[in-house]
Amino acid sequence: MLLIGISGKTGSGKNYVASLLEKRGFRSLDLDLVAHSVLDTLSDTIEQMLGPGLLIDGKINRKELGRLVFSDEKLLRDLENITYPEIEKETRKWLAEDPDVPAVIHAVNLYKTSLVKDCDAVIWLKASSFQRRRRVISRDKRPWKELKGRFRSQNGLNSKLFSQDAEIYSVRNSGNDASLKASLDRILRRLEGLGGKNER
Repeated sequence: MLLIGISGKTGSGKNYVASLLEKRGFRSLDLDLVAHSVLDTLSDTIEQMLGPGLLIDGKINRKELGRLVFSDEKLLRDLENITYPEIEKETRKWLAEDPDVPAVIHAVNLYKTSLVKDCDAVIWLKASSFQRRRRVISRDKRPWKELKGRFRSQNGLNSKLFSQDAEIYSVRNSGNDASLKASLDRILRRLEGLGGKNER
């Protein structure tokens, strides 16, 4: 199975690029959605770690959680240490469900997981800070003051953080759809015939 990872800072267009790959025959999985499910599964553990007030009807208040961890690097690392193993486990279960179909997984922090070692290629999406900010404000319907902590926490993210376990392709997503699709098609032609790491 060919497996492509997509990463990039918030607002770089990961979901959109995944949808374009779906039209080209890929299954796709948003690891943020997997993380949401994992957070609810581990809600009691997380509340014990971070303190009371995080649960609403038994589920994690992600807005409040984000406010806490994006302003405290240690809390963020502690949260990642308990959630990432579960995210990786659930993602590998999803991949095993249909191993004959090429797949794409996407997340901001893909490089922090062991899943990147399973990827045949990683597409790193680039967009200006202005473009990303505009997209996220429009998408999340939240004021900038509630989002800037998330942006600040991603200042150091770049394609060099990925190991050499997968080919890295940097693609600019500036809003030019034709250029973006052409870049994706060039990457797919380059990867055509690889089959996937597990088959080589």
